[in-house]
Amino acid sequence: MTRVLDEPQAGGGVRLLVLGAGHYPNAQQAKAKVPKLADIGSAAQSAIDFATNALTDWHALFEKPVASVDVLINDAANPDGITFACPGVDAVKLEAPTLANIIAARSRWLENATRDDILIFYCCGHGIWLPSVTRTFLASDFGADPESVWPNAISIDLFIEGMGDKAPRQQWLIFDCCANQAPPALRNARPAANALVEAVDGLRLTMMNAHGPLAQAVIASSSVGARAFGRTGGRSRFMDVFIDACADAGFSGQGDDGRWQVSVQGLEAAMSTYRFRVAALEDRAYYTFARLTTSDAEEPPVLMVRDNPPTCTLLVTSEPPIRLRQCVLDIMRGGIRIDGQQPGPAAEERFRRLVEAYDEYEVNAAWPAELGFPAQNRKRRALPPLAEVKL
Repeated sequence: MTRVLDEPQAGGGVRLLVLGAGHYPNAQQAKAKVPKLADIGSAAQSAIDFATNALTDWHALFEKPVASVDVLINDAANPDGITFACPGVDAVKLEAPTLANIIAARSRWLENATRDDILIFYCCGHGIWLPSVTRTFLASDFGADPESVWPNAISIDLFIEGMGDKAPRQQWLIFDCCANQAPPALRNARPAANALVEAVDGLRLTMMNAHGPLAQAVIASSSVGARAFGRTGGRSRFMDVFIDACADAGFSGQGDDGRWQVSVQGLEAAMSTYRFRVAALEDRAYYTFARLTTSDAEEPPVLMVRDNPPTCTLLVTSEPPIRLRQCVLDIMRGGIRIDGQQPGPAAEERFRRLVEAYDEYEVNAAWPAELGFPAQNRKRRALPPLAEVKL
């Protein structure tokens, strides 16, 4: 079974297809044309978390009601598919994201879709970049035919192109997988990855003439040639930053109706600053990674909306870092001290606090005379998601 929610919406709704390939049973050992593919527990968990959030916390934030959710997830303990449940959804046995199951789920996802629907696609698992050909996402049965492996891979670039031919005018296509080069076992193979959705010459323009301009947002968790990462027992680092953006930090745009929006720009601003706003200092390097975010739209597409604005993180640092622990630090708003720290062992080398967005703050720092550092005064408008002061 793939569908975990089916609530057709007369005026158009959000349709989601979520794939998590955490186990590749046909690639557990290296073969002449099939590399060994390690299990990715974080891929399964990321897909679970994406689907769970879509059915719970994000459900009321999407611009339109959720019409359908199709999910395919497997992991090492459940190679044929996990059992999925979340608040509001009873336990259901899912199928694995094999190519045949993905094609069937795709057909249900797109069935009777109209221009008023919003399509959201998310996949997490192994991916391979074929230079001058395409980026790929590997279905969980990759390697089922050891003599012809590429039909069980999805061409990300051809899929994106083909989706432009579909009627729904707003699309979010999210690829949370590696884009590094093929291992030696595959470099002599003739790649013929599955497009999943074939583009037809001239159909994109026909759809634009019939239904209006396309707003297609594409997010890849790794740039071409790079790897994507996750943690054992957790989810991918991309999913960490994406969920944070959709929880608060990404709501930095405001529509004509006064409501706050998560747009492509808001998502990217939130994801790129996660390492400063949220991550522990020792994790900053882990959360420093390039994403490939593009938008084929006249107007930036909006993923979510809500009534209240985001908070903003005020970050105060110094160079060298120890200087911040040696000063009296005062954070002022409207002439009133609202936070700060005294010098000493308990003082932080990276002072990070959530503050009210769009207010103006004054950061005052004073050092003992014997250190010879002049006092500093900085003013910052708290523009979300991050207002940074470097002393």
